[in-house]
Formats: sequence, structure tokens, C-alpha cells
Amino acid sequence: MLAPHPDDAVWSCGGMLRQWCREGTLTVVTVFDGDGHEGSVHRTGDRGGEGREGHGTPALRRAEDTAALAHWPLRAVGLGLPEAALRRDGAGRGLYAGPLALRRAPHPADAALTVRLAGLLGPLVEDHDEVLLPLAVRTHADHLLVREAAELALESRVDNSAPRPVRARYYREFPYEPPPPPGGYREHAEPADFSDWLRGALMYESQVRGMFRDARPFARALARRTGAPRRCTWTYWVRDPA
Repeated sequence: MLAPHPDDAVWSCGGMLRQWCREGTLTVVTVFDGDGHEGSVHRTGDRGGEGREGHGTPALRRAEDTAALAHWPLRAVGLGLPEAALRRDGAGRGLYAGPLALRRAPHPADAALTVRLAGLLGPLVEDHDEVLLPLAVRTHADHLLVREAAELALESRVDNSAPRPVRARYYREFPYEPPPPPGGYREHAEPADFSDWLRGALMYESQVRGMFRDARPFARALARRTGAPRRCTWTYWVRDPA
């Protein structure tokens, strides 16, 4: 599973993680979990660093991510790349002017990052039969970068006559409220565990407080997205065959 930022995997798919761990080896790759400079690949337990203020520094968000993901028997990998709000051009200017800019297409200066990220993701997806990607419809520039890079990596596998195909599923990112994807996708829903989902999601305390102020409005927002606890579902999309 590919998560653009710390919290995306658990906030968007936390109700399915226990089931997926029972079905096989689950790897969660968090892409933009680095500081204001590019770092090396992190493994669980390697989460130092300083970062931006607001919803929590990168160091705090990594620590919360480590604690939350430890709730399930999965493998966690962090690529250590800085998120969009921390990326700079050659003159040291921010690539994205503010929160609204993050909802638009990636900055042209990030084009090379997409190719580089595809190279980093290639070895991480090659041993898996299935990859979960963010749907990235009107959400965040980093989400779209992850989706585009992952699709590029998967296309490279096909071009290189990989021994087995990889199924791609697209998940809707919480708490964004994107429209349905355009034509060419099929929507599916599976029963999910709301209690397990909420328990893990609340471990991202800096984000819960920064975006929702308290656990209760967060829980209500999650329930509106997923359905009542006893009818909780997780929704995903697959592309129709060409």
C-alpha cells in the first residue's frame, strides 16, 4: 500500500489493515515523511528529524505513524522525501504558495520527482500481487505525484515483461471529499472494522487536533465517510480493462 503522507494509510484504509495482514504480507510505504531536506529511506523505528509547524512537525508525524502502524503486523517503509509544503526551488522559494495551491496539479518543478519516485517505488512493488494507490481526485498534489509515479513504475513492469501482473486498486483518501472518478472505473465496497479503524486513526493526535480540534468530531467525520460502526465499509475503485 502506498501512502503519500503519515496518516494516509490508516485514515483512509485502517478498517481493512487487519484483514489484509491475515491474507498475506502487507507493506505500507509512506512517501513524503521527510524533513525540509531529502533524507534516506526510513524503516520502522528510524524516525528522527525536525520539520514544519502546524499540524505537527515531520518528526512528530513520523512518531505517530510508527505507533499507529505498530497496531498491525505489517511492514512499514518510509521514503523520507519532504512533503510539498517543504519543497523549494533553486532559489529557496516554496514551490506551493499555500494550502489551496496544494489542492492543484503538481508544480512543474516536481516533474523530475515523479520519475525519480517511480524508480524508488519499482523495487518495492515488484514482489507484490496487488498495489493500493490513492485515488487522487481533487485531493493534494503529493497524492497525485504518488499515483502517477506508481502507475509509471507498474507500466515499466509490463514493458519489461514482468513474470506476473500486479493488480492496482485505488482508495479514496480521508478526510478529503473528492467526486467519483471519471468514467472507466468500477466502484467496490467491502465490510470494514470501524473500531479498529478509529483506534488506529486517533493515534495521529497532532493531525486530529490540527484538523478536527478533538477526537469526537473526527470520529463523526469518519463515520459519515465509512458508515455507522456496524455497517462500516471501505470503498475502492479498479480500472476497467482497456
